[in-house]
Amino acid sequence: MSNKLRRLAEDKLIILYLVEKMGIALSNSEICQFLLEKNYINYFNAQQYLSELVESGFLDQQKENNTTRYSLTDEGTEVLSIFIKHISPAAKNDIITYVHENGKRIKAEYEVTANYFLELNNEYSVKCGIYDSEGVCLMEINVSVPTKEQARLMCSNWKKNVNKLYSSIFTAMISNKEIPIKEITLPETIDLEKALKK
Repeated sequence: MSNKLRRLAEDKLIILYLVEKMGIALSNSEICQFLLEKNYINYFNAQQYLSELVESGFLDQQKENNTTRYSLTDEGTEVLSIFIKHISPAAKNDIITYVHENGKRIKAEYEVTANYFLELNNEYSVKCGIYDSEGVCLMEINVSVPTKEQARLMCSNWKKNVNKLYSSIFTAMISNKEIPIKEITLPETIDLEKALKK
């Protein structure tokens, strides 16, 4: 095997090994950040290799809003287990160190989701969620709002205040006591009666 082919194979194996060691689906930017930071692969080759790994069935690609995430398939796991010896010890060590230093942060970012979508009725559907480290949904909230600005604000506020919101909603849902709720003035653009009839 020529040096060029060996390098190409190792580069693709490095991507598979990184995704496996992180233990969750990684975004395109998270994968590229590692590869570029460590000078393993340039951006354009990284994009090509990710595409080829998806086409080969070694990575699964999921699109969510403007983010593409990659996870290891069963075939990818099998290929990695067979050819792992072709990854240099230095590259393995870099990946293990990167996962150790960044894993919690990346997983925390992945565990809180907030997305919005334009519906057929020209309103926006906002979907907010929180997941445990295994990817199991702890809470998911779906709300319709009339404007894109409100949808963006809801997503932003969910991400900033998720711990308080999750705790408050969970406590209210399991309590036998009536929860005092402050009267909230809704923006004029929301017709509450119409929203409740949906």
